[in-house]
Amino acid sequence: MRPSSLAVDTVPRRPTSRRGESAVAAPRKVPLPAPARIRLRLGVSSVEVFALRRTLHQVLGGRIRVYVVSVDYRHGETTMHVDLARADRDAAMHAIMTALPAAEFGATTALGDDHVAH
Repeated sequence: MRPSSLAVDTVPRRPTSRRGESAVAAPRKVPLPAPARIRLRLGVSSVEVFALRRTLHQVLGGRIRVYVVSVDYRHGETTMHVDLARADRDAAMHAIMTALPAAEFGATTALGDDHVAH
């Protein structure tokens, strides 16, 4: 007869699952639809706001909307928001880096369905 421990023999065992899966199914994550439009924050060391807007519209065309958020004349910097379709993000960033190599990208924000196009 093999020696046994009462503590081990009296504990009910959970049925083993296959391939390391837990006995209770984890809730499935439902993929959320990607937002249709995003907003890129862009910092440029220039106070020539109209020239910056014109340059961005020339290289990106009608795919974007550009908003000037703030101009810091003391430090010679302009912060802009560029609204565009999420699908155009990579091409837009490449075009911006080509046209304005000193530009700095900030946070990208997803725009909700309630965002109105002007």
